Amino acid sequence: MKVGIKKLHENEWQIHIGCASVKIDRFTLALLQITLEHLAALESGQQHSTLQSYVKLGLKLNELDDLSLQKILGEVDSKALLDLLLLANRPDFTERALKNVGGIMSKQLQADLQLAKMPNAEEAKAAIKHLVEKMFELEAAGKIEFVRGDTQYI
Repeated sequence: MKVGIKKLHENEWQIHIGCASVKIDRFTLALLQITLEHLAALESGQQHSTLQSYVKLGLKLNELDDLSLQKILGEVDSKALLDLLLLANRPDFTERALKNVGGIMSKQLQADLQLAKMPNAEEAKAAIKHLVEKMFELEAAGKIEFVRGDTQYI
């Protein structure tokens, strides 16, 4: 059975599976990729954590420049950011996020990081979903852009 993916608009994709087709948003497309990675890992006898795939998706925020990161962090729930920081456990990302979130919020998040307990899997997935959907929404609106080393402009 053939599977195909076609981009219709900035946040709308069409998945073709056999003779069926379904329209999905970009976050759902990312979930499909996580599910396929999970199935491939299980088939080869490896371990795979869906939650770690969510965290990896959330860490896409680290690929943004500081201005774009500030735009996102200004629009998301601080609890969602706290959950991602706890789950990722990456000091470089934590430092960068705290630097770009603003002075008062930075101090609050630093205090919360010391006292907060690890969120359960469902809370964590919901928090990361909130962050990633906002990231995709701002990218589709042209307010942020992922710039890689090989990006060129005409």
